Amino acid sequence: MSGKILLALAALAALLPITPVRAADSAPRFAATVPFHDCAGLICFQAGIDGGPPRTLALDTGDVDSQMLASAAKTMRWQPKPVLTHGKPVPGFEDGGRHVLTLGTTQLPVHFAVVGPASFGPARLPADGTLAYTALKDRVLQIDYPHHLLRISAPVAAGAPAAHAPGTLQLIHFGHYGPPIVVGGPFDVDGHPVHAQIDTMYTGTMVVYDTALAKLGLHKQGTPKLFDFTDNGVEMLASTARSLGFDGHRLLGADPTIYFAGHGKNPVHQPDGLFEATVGNPIFAHSVVTMDFHAMTLDVRPAG
Repeated sequence: MSGKILLALAALAALLPITPVRAADSAPRFAATVPFHDCAGLICFQAGIDGGPPRTLALDTGDVDSQMLASAAKTMRWQPKPVLTHGKPVPGFEDGGRHVLTLGTTQLPVHFAVVGPASFGPARLPADGTLAYTALKDRVLQIDYPHHLLRISAPVAAGAPAAHAPGTLQLIHFGHYGPPIVVGGPFDVDGHPVHAQIDTMYTGTMVVYDTALAKLGLHKQGTPKLFDFTDNGVEMLASTARSLGFDGHRLLGADPTIYFAGHGKNPVHQPDGLFEATVGNPIFAHSVVTMDFHAMTLDVRPAG
């Protein structure tokens, strides 16, 4: 190729606009693609922290706090500070400060709480800590369940066009006094629309809360099952539904498992009627889930 042509192409390229985070077709452009593995039903992945060796974290879209176990924080020589309430330290919960995660070639600043193992209930957390949805503010998170891949965008610029998505996300307080959590829709159970918390630390399909039972024509019944990482370990009742879906298409096959709040000594926390259900990883077993934490949209599509 001649030098004149190269100069002409260079001049033309200089006039072209820089491609924003969203491509021309408004599809998200991902800055990092990270493999994950199933660890006791959770989504676990590797991330370097502050330039150190990789650590295993569990993705937690159901909490506002990214957390690091005290044993791992000690190994990394963190110096956590007490968190005070009414002038007294909160037992088993400290401020771990801001740290930088390395995901592929992308760096993600994250503020961590440092916690003891009891914070996750009676079972041992199969990771060094968790990454909460709040660390992904203004980013797009895509969970490709069949291919075990997490995709994360760079921060989306203000005014950038959003990709079309059939669903929406909201931050709704869990109960009148709880923290803001991620609620999306339109999900459905037996054809009835529900708004549901999306919680990647929940290892069931969908749990329907008591206040929604009559509206959805459901009856609480089933076989007790313990969920180790929900509400510090709670009992739920496993039953079946005719169908579970999103935006009018089925997510699982016929007669999928569904859950109701159980009767164990540790009660299931319920959201005071502010939404109807919580969905967990198994409901998305055959799906790619895209959560846009800038445009606050939700898309759930069959993989492939």
